[in-house]
Amino acid sequence: MSLRGTLMLVSERVNPDLRREVEEGRRPCPEYLCLEALGVELLDWSRLRRAGRRRSPWLAAQHAWAALGRRRGCQVVFSDGEHVGIPLALAMRAARRRVPHLMLGHHLTTRTKWPFFRILRAQDDISRILVHSPRQLALTRRLGIPDDKVALVPYSVDTEFWAPRPSEVEGLVVAAGREHRDYATLAGACEGLPVRVFVAAGSRYSPSATERRPQRWPSNFEIGFAEPVRLRDLYAQASVVVVPLLPTDFQAGVTTILEAMAMGRPVIVTATEGQRELLVADATVTVPPGDPHALRAAISELLVDPERRCQMGRAARRAAAERFSLAQYVRMLQRHLEDVAALGL
Repeated sequence: MSLRGTLMLVSERVNPDLRREVEEGRRPCPEYLCLEALGVELLDWSRLRRAGRRRSPWLAAQHAWAALGRRRGCQVVFSDGEHVGIPLALAMRAARRRVPHLMLGHHLTTRTKWPFFRILRAQDDISRILVHSPRQLALTRRLGIPDDKVALVPYSVDTEFWAPRPSEVEGLVVAAGREHRDYATLAGACEGLPVRVFVAAGSRYSPSATERRPQRWPSNFEIGFAEPVRLRDLYAQASVVVVPLLPTDFQAGVTTILEAMAMGRPVIVTATEGQRELLVADATVTVPPGDPHALRAAISELLVDPERRCQMGRAARRAAAERFSLAQYVRMLQRHLEDVAALGL
């Protein structure tokens, strides 16, 4: 079914270079290109005047204003996060130009966002909010958001780009991402171990995210940014992928966890409130937050047990393909867009 009449706000530059990289297999396919193939019109940063390359309140306001000007003829507007969805909801209210509005909600419960829901009641001008974490789903009640306005949609991974390949290097530990990462605990866990650790600590979407780094990186660590193809190679070579997290109530680390699972890698992840539905019992190992001794033990146990690593890798790939594929995610988004267009505000 076509999604013509849908306008999606995309917080990225969807330019010819990005499209070419996806077509040539140099980066995973994002969900918005799949939705565009179904008729969705993309309003991305490349279509804004003087748009920057990183998220900012000013850029979000400019993005929302541009969407407000293009609302005519739209059956539904789809915001790719609350950073732009909240300003758009309030702008539509002020301008009295209401259009059915679907919004992704990544981390609704930060203190800076509470007033927009508790006082300004932005949710009154949002038809439905999709969250990726059951914990976020439960916490939305504290914000005064009705249960029937919130739905759980698990996050996804491009299982064609992130796919298993036989190139494991014994004794390589890989970690990636920046948002709410606890690399200080990872450093304490791996210092002195007979392993090589690569940390791809950059973030395309959250360059100023909260993280904790060690005062000094151990000598067996290599730190650097990895583009998707390079990161895919690192996952393939890794004996284990570690996602060390600070305590949080949203799905920090979800991208790294699903990428590694899709690659058929065993994953060790810090147990936090935001990750529960991702943690497949026979594919992931959890450790307590801020505990380098527990993390060291978990890494050591997997490094000396290649058979268990293989079993975990097969279970991880199966779970990624069956529960978290891009195709499933796009189908869920399509269903919610059709529902919102039919139901309105």
